[in-house]
Amino acid sequence: MSIASFGTNVRRLYMSNPLTRRLFYRLRYAAVGRCLVHWHGIPGWTTREEAAALGRASYSLPADAIVVEVGSFLGKSTVVLAGARKLRGSGKVHCVDPFDGSGDKFSVPFYSAIASETPLTLRERFEASMRYAGLTGWVVVHQGTAEAISSGWTQPIDMLFLDGDQTPQGARSAYERFVPFLKRGGVVALHNSSEREYAVGHDGYRRLVIEEFHAPVYSDIYCVESTTFAQKAG
Repeated sequence: MSIASFGTNVRRLYMSNPLTRRLFYRLRYAAVGRCLVHWHGIPGWTTREEAAALGRASYSLPADAIVVEVGSFLGKSTVVLAGARKLRGSGKVHCVDPFDGSGDKFSVPFYSAIASETPLTLRERFEASMRYAGLTGWVVVHQGTAEAISSGWTQPIDMLFLDGDQTPQGARSAYERFVPFLKRGGVVALHNSSEREYAVGHDGYRRLVIEEFHAPVYSDIYCVESTTFAQKAG
């Protein structure tokens, strides 16, 4: 066995133990590491570094912050967004999702495979994740599409995280419907938006970054793995 393989096996063993994993998250990510303990076991595509960045962004928001997450699926990113607000002691994460496994052609087969793992509905599994993480009181579920939920939306938003319909049309629609509510100085984050090759019809958020994320509208633009963050100017 090579030294590299040995090191990989040791890391896997270390991270497979809940106690050592919890210690690692706390040491590496400070307070936000508490949220990653629950992130670890939820199916989804938010990586550890992306989750930590989302948690830090949510934690940095002011008191009573309103976070809107479009595309929650089973709650992998929700637990860090809401967990950070719980650590701060105020705020809510509003989760917008139809919970029906719909989306672009590239994504739907993956959603269907995960949905078939248990007889529970996607929303039931999402709510179970929130209960297990102790976050039920920190999230508000809006079951429906971004278009349907935004039609009655009135609250100013401190942070907007978009990870729903990945098509160019779906991504832009969600962005245009919710971003007018984003406060000056508020944070917007787009998952699946880094510079790379995308399947046809799966590059909606990447297009938004190219077309919308620039001065003077946004500042402090940065990317963590596949998630792009920006601050609304003001």
